[in-house]
Order: sequence, then structure tokens, then C-alpha cells
Amino acid sequence: MSNDDIISSLYPPPPPYVKFFTNENLNQLDIWKNDQQQQQQQQSDITPPGVLRFLIPPKPPAGSHYRGYGNIWSFDDKLPSLKDSNWEQLYKDNDELITSETKIQELHKLMDSLLLNFLELIGIMSIDPQQFESKVKHISLILININHLLNTYRPHQSRESLIMLLRKQIDCKKLEIDTIDKVINDVKSKIFALTNDISDSNQIKSNSNQNLDNKQLQMNSIINKLLDNI
Repeated sequence: MSNDDIISSLYPPPPPYVKFFTNENLNQLDIWKNDQQQQQQQQSDITPPGVLRFLIPPKPPAGSHYRGYGNIWSFDDKLPSLKDSNWEQLYKDNDELITSETKIQELHKLMDSLLLNFLELIGIMSIDPQQFESKVKHISLILININHLLNTYRPHQSRESLIMLLRKQIDCKKLEIDTIDKVINDVKSKIFALTNDISDSNQIKSNSNQNLDNKQLQMNSIINKLLDNI
């Protein structure tokens, strides 16, 4: 396989109607919508003419389920039950009403049944290996029930994961605030040290200037006395 084939097969090409999404067609679609409103034609089944029909979003599919990736999915954002998935439910309670304590008890029961069926499978394989199919189906059904019960904890896992993420962000913000406070305190201490040094230097200068003034006064007084004696 060449490099060109590898690159071209990474993503599928865009649909052909992408080329119709131009500014000119969008403006024509707005004009068509305004004309329809002025004519008071609010029928939902009216489609614009020509290539403008490709600019209208498709209607949502009817029904409560849709098929995708080889499976059937529900429009409602909830975990489908085993009965909806055409699997036998080995525990009695409904998924929406079952408590966490009951889930734990049922999981223990299913694990015991899984171990028992596995031991029975070993016995069947040692006696009559051709009779393994029914026991493998039992084990598969038990595993599906265990997997379904564990999937009922997905909302709790999502909530706890969100809580952990928010706590991590809060801790990071607190650490940033502490770092900023330390830098502010360091800057303040340095500013205070500089102001103290400046005030001390000014005090020394003022003292030295005062001493010079006193000496000048003394010299002036001595000179005045000498002049008076003359």
C-alpha cells in the first residue's frame, strides 16, 4: 500500500452537497424563506427549489430507537434494560428501583453462579465435551447480567469523576493563589527594604548637611570676632 492510499483512506470524503453551501445560496435561501412568510405558507412539507433543498436540515427520525454501528439505540439517554436488549434478567428488581445494597447482593449471587457454572463446564468437558454449548450460554448470560449491573453504576462514576475533576481544578487555583500571594509578599518586603534604605540614606545626608552648616556658622562667628578685635 502506497503512502497516497494511506493518506486518502484516513477520512471519508465530504458529501457532494457540501459545494452547495455558498454565501450566494444562503442569501437565496433567506429570500425564499421571507417570500414564504409573506405568502403565509407555513407548511412544513414545502421544500425550496433546486439546490437550495440541500441547505435545509433533515427532519429528526421518527420512532423511539435508531440503528447505528450494528446496534439498536434509544433516543432517551438511559441504559436499556436487559429485557429491551432481548436478554434474560437473572435478578428480580427493576434497574430504576434497585438499591445499591441490592446490587451488591445480586453481584455476589451472580459471581457464585458464575463460579459454579465454570466448575460444571470443566466437569462436562472432562466427560462429554460435545455438551459444552448450553453451559457456555449460561456463563455468557451470567456475564451479561454482571456487566449490566456494573453499567448501572456509570452515572455514579461520572458524577464522582466530575467531582474529582472540579476538586483538582480548585486545588490548582488555590496553589496559583498561594504562589501569587508569596510573590506579592516578597515584592512588598523588597519595596519596604528599599524605602528603609532610602530613608536611612536621606537621614545621613541631612545629618551631614546639618554638621556642615554648624561648622560654617562657627567659622563665620570666629571671623566676625577677629574683625571686631581689629
